[in-house]
Amino acid sequence: MSFKYNPPTRTFCGVCEKLSRRAEPKITTHNGKASSADNFPFHNWYNFVLGYSPEFPDYLIKKERIKKGQLVADPFMGSGTTLVCCKSLGINSSGIDANDFFELVARVKLNWDIDTKVLESIHKKLLAKILREMNKYDWDFGSDLKDSQQLIPLYKGKFNPKRYAGRNRPKLLVEKYISDAPFAKLCILKEIINKHRYPSNKVKEFFIVALASVILPSSNIRYGPGFGVVKPKRDMEVVGLFNQKVRRMIDDLKYHTNSHKTTISDTILGDARLLSTYYSKNSVDFMVTSPPYPGDHEYTKHSRLELIFMGFATNLDEFRVIKKRMLRGSTTNVYKEDKAGSLIKDIASIEKVANEIEKRVKEDGGTSGFEKLYSKLVREYFGGMYQMFQQALIVLKPGAKFSLLVSDSHAFKMVHIETAKLLAEVAMKAGFVNYGIELWQLKNSTSHKYKLFEDILTLQKGRN
Repeated sequence: MSFKYNPPTRTFCGVCEKLSRRAEPKITTHNGKASSADNFPFHNWYNFVLGYSPEFPDYLIKKERIKKGQLVADPFMGSGTTLVCCKSLGINSSGIDANDFFELVARVKLNWDIDTKVLESIHKKLLAKILREMNKYDWDFGSDLKDSQQLIPLYKGKFNPKRYAGRNRPKLLVEKYISDAPFAKLCILKEIINKHRYPSNKVKEFFIVALASVILPSSNIRYGPGFGVVKPKRDMEVVGLFNQKVRRMIDDLKYHTNSHKTTISDTILGDARLLSTYYSKNSVDFMVTSPPYPGDHEYTKHSRLELIFMGFATNLDEFRVIKKRMLRGSTTNVYKEDKAGSLIKDIASIEKVANEIEKRVKEDGGTSGFEKLYSKLVREYFGGMYQMFQQALIVLKPGAKFSLLVSDSHAFKMVHIETAKLLAEVAMKAGFVNYGIELWQLKNSTSHKYKLFEDILTLQKGRN
């Protein structure tokens, strides 16, 4: 089936009408799209659809004149964009993410001291093993062997890839997500990569991330930016995709400058609302991040294939562990015991938004469980950000700044959420002393006619 589009019950926004009549602010020249990461070394090893362009942290590092020897922290690091930017400039960095898979990807992107000759030798051995094993199965390789046909003669095998896929398929990774033939090929690659002997775990993880990066293009899933199932692909050139990815990753390691190999780059699997458990008091010189927006995007859904296939979350309980570490950004990770919303109940502007959402849900006759959670989600989102800001004030040095890339939202009954402005109020309540808002870009929406502001909110801690 193709993407199912549910048209919004409302399409008019009075706030957007007012904003559109304002003189348009000057926007810094940049691409802005997360997909542009494909054009940058190391960033292209794995690209998260809801991520951001490397141009964002690069811009801020230069603007704030962050220097070598200072520490930059990213409490929502995702797949490591900020940390890779810092490492390329020789600046120490550290990042946190609640998602096990993203923490692995970020860690691997920062391993620049691996011997490329060792990688090339292992790549060749792995490829030979993979092709030898795949030749045992009764399928059409297509052009999977176009780069390696000289390694092994082709013959018609006797094993059934559909039967193999059925034996190895996790319960949550259903066939509509990945068809049998591509899934079987991915499993063969995974098994051979895991069984091979490596000189270090860093080297093994290099090939694991290369494999993980081809799961989505081998699947029937596409993001727009929501999670959607497209027409099933009977087969895919999985080996070719893996081969190309490994080569590209090795080339990045070959041609980057060696001067920053010793730069400190740490990744942490954890909860951004607990920053002081990971960093010492007054130890961070600058923080930069793009947190989840109040847009009802469920971040484990956007890495569902990788989390399941790589074994990080194979059942609902394991997904729940990850989701509870996350800031509340989606109705699917709001829980009865969540009480962070009570921390910001005195901020009238947030209450106004939440109450308007409740009003519109009633007017539209909204009866679904998700609709009933909309207002609670908004309160929990901003309450969770309040907790994170409190923790940030503990670990930032006196006078240090914290920049966040955030977008306005219409996700809940077309109620306009001016995210940067509301977060500024939350941050001031937490104890920051100054803030500024700069337009980064205007984002197009597929569900209404308005462009949404994506802003950089920069906060400053007091010097006392």
